[in-house]
Amino acid sequence: MAFVSGTTGSDIAQKFLESLQNDLKNVSLETKKKYPQIKESCEEGIVKLRNAAANPQTPVFYIVNQILYPLVQGCETKDTKIVRLCLGIIQRLMTQQTVDQKGARYITDTLWILMEAGVEEVKVLQTVTLLLTTNTIVHGDTLARNLVLCFRLHFTKDSTTINTAGATVRQLVSLVFERVVAEDNYFHDKETVKRDVNLEELKIPSNVAPKGLRPCAADAFLMFQDLVQLVNADQPYWLIGMTEMTRTFGLELLESVLTNFSSVFFEHPEFCFLLKERVCALVIKLFSPNIKYRNTVPANIQQATPLDKPYFPISMRLLRVVSILIQKYHSLLVTECEIFLSLIVKFLDPDKPVWQRSLALEVLHKMTVQPELLKSFCECYDLKAHATNIFQDIVNSLGAYVQSLFVNPQLLGQPGGLGGSSSVAQGQPPAMLAGMPVGPGVSPQPGFFSRGIWLPLVATFSSGQAKST
Repeated sequence: MAFVSGTTGSDIAQKFLESLQNDLKNVSLETKKKYPQIKESCEEGIVKLRNAAANPQTPVFYIVNQILYPLVQGCETKDTKIVRLCLGIIQRLMTQQTVDQKGARYITDTLWILMEAGVEEVKVLQTVTLLLTTNTIVHGDTLARNLVLCFRLHFTKDSTTINTAGATVRQLVSLVFERVVAEDNYFHDKETVKRDVNLEELKIPSNVAPKGLRPCAADAFLMFQDLVQLVNADQPYWLIGMTEMTRTFGLELLESVLTNFSSVFFEHPEFCFLLKERVCALVIKLFSPNIKYRNTVPANIQQATPLDKPYFPISMRLLRVVSILIQKYHSLLVTECEIFLSLIVKFLDPDKPVWQRSLALEVLHKMTVQPELLKSFCECYDLKAHATNIFQDIVNSLGAYVQSLFVNPQLLGQPGGLGGSSSVAQGQPPAMLAGMPVGPGVSPQPGFFSRGIWLPLVATFSSGQAKST
């Protein structure tokens, strides 16, 4: 049974102190031959625990901080067996919620040493998770250090560590924002005065959170700011010590935050600022290669450089982020969403790669099945005098896309058709019986027939290796 604070006088505390004495005895036995100094520290810790048990007024946090020293010494040996034993004891201290801010910093420094040494990496990740999830004492630079530790383990060479660290990072990023939601709910009815926010100060990014933000919101602000920085291939301000980051992983984290914690961005003007000024600028920058690239260009025209060529994993995640921005934050980003929607429509151009057009169709489908969203498009854009006719463009582009599927490639003199869209099994239909194709080796299935082109309802692809786009 966990206890958050108090003294050593309760029955629970007495049993806990007795258990810690046994743990230190085990560490002492394990280290007495190779590490006599750790054995001595353990024995001193046992004496302190006995004295604390005899003095009911001793604060629990005080005594726990004192016995952390031999455990840290044990971890510094980098001996796998001893490290595993010491981390197990540290984890129990966390589970009992007997670690304060000072102890958390001490433990974080120890875990950092183990991370850099590559010792018990999965156990280190488990310890970080417990440290941050069992209470809310870890804030500021200590929290940043724990997050960086997990990020760095995500980019190691061991597949088990990579997967575990990736899951840990996702969990902790969500945790940071969950704390903000809980903090907002706690203060919702207690603070009625609307605070002033100086957005000019936010235009220069730094490692200091805006003054008006409460502790949990400040941590989330700095973390989200740095996630955008990292995806943009810039140096972070708060997550000091990052050595590697991929855009795909960063975009996934941004997508997760934007999907699950929209209330934070509507509640805090500082987060709304990050959304408008940083996230939208990043999205437009990453959109650039997708807009410039053409699938078919004349030989005498120089194509985009390899660096500007659209990259499917990034484009896919980028469009997911854009889809969320439009669906959840349209009221905050009216002008920005106008740009995004215009860019998505351009993705359907016939000279775009097939996969790019497919991604755009998926995003447009998610939006067109929401009547209220379409209504807002009309109100904000099509019905305005000097705005883009977004709804009209969406309808026209979808119509043009459908028509392009029924253009006979042979009539155009192009073996691949428009935008290479003939990879789908289409062409002259087989013999028809009651509106269904029949013939040797043909399974009856519904489809579309127009202008001499047969388009099956279910596309079939010939087996073989995938071709690069």
